[in-house]
Amino acid sequence: MTMPQILNHKITNPDHSSEEIFSFTANARRLHGVLHLPPRGQWREAIIFSHGWSGNRCGPADLLTELARTLAEAGYAVLRFDFSGRGESEGEGLNTSLLTMADDLCAASLALQKSLGCKKISYLGLCSGANVIIGTLKRLPEADKLLLLSVYPFSDGDTFARDLNRTRHFLHIYWRKACRAETWARLVKGEVRLKQVLHVLLGPLFKRGQNQRKEIGHGSSSKPGSGVKAAAREGRQDALNAPRTHLRNLRPDLPLIFVYGSADPDAQPAEKYYREYAQENKLPAVFRSLDGANHNFSSVAWRQQLKQELLTFLQQ
Repeated sequence: MTMPQILNHKITNPDHSSEEIFSFTANARRLHGVLHLPPRGQWREAIIFSHGWSGNRCGPADLLTELARTLAEAGYAVLRFDFSGRGESEGEGLNTSLLTMADDLCAASLALQKSLGCKKISYLGLCSGANVIIGTLKRLPEADKLLLLSVYPFSDGDTFARDLNRTRHFLHIYWRKACRAETWARLVKGEVRLKQVLHVLLGPLFKRGQNQRKEIGHGSSSKPGSGVKAAAREGRQDALNAPRTHLRNLRPDLPLIFVYGSADPDAQPAEKYYREYAQENKLPAVFRSLDGANHNFSSVAWRQQLKQELLTFLQQ
């Protein structure tokens, strides 16, 4: 197996694409990431990745790293970075909110434009990272295309209603397992973790109200950037108005693709929500559902399908 050639802070891959450390400042914090450049540095378009709420620039099971390398091989310059308080970036994790993530994304865009001289940037977001992209669009006039993976509507991103939907999904799964003789045999042998099953099924009853910090942080009046006053405008506090307010940032001249896994318990209502909005507002949106795939597209086959969908969309 041919190993990448390591040159100080830069890696040259066997296909001659490269990966180098990319750092910039947002709200007086140094954020760190990796810039992927295609062979010979001849990129056709620039793309910035926005990872999920509790993740980092690699993504679950290196999903974002894998996608970035594939896109670089295809001729795209890709920046994936850690939001403040995540991964190798500076900042306290408990102070991270969707507002600070929005500030970080804007800073990343300015830094990449300065570094590459690009005028347009496409954005790829996973889960909450995709929500951040949509919510920040007014501050991203350079946005060219959006690639949104496993993204849910703003208002029910962490609500009791969505958690109950998950409970129904897992209750159906556990009921089917309970009808199998081998499940009862495992139960007698003590191989079934009842505590874990109860946690999955009853967890939503104990989670209500625990995610407010995710919306606006700790409410510190000294927080720089967008400011706490933006919460009424850009937060997800208002379950009735927030979704439509944020989605109005989407434009008829901004192509976007939504990709879901059919086995994701929240995918069907989320896709329906965005599809209806796109149709009502005549948005150039493409929707794809990968058969059998989960939220993070964790199998090799699902990732191959995902890569093909994204490349087809970008190159059309």
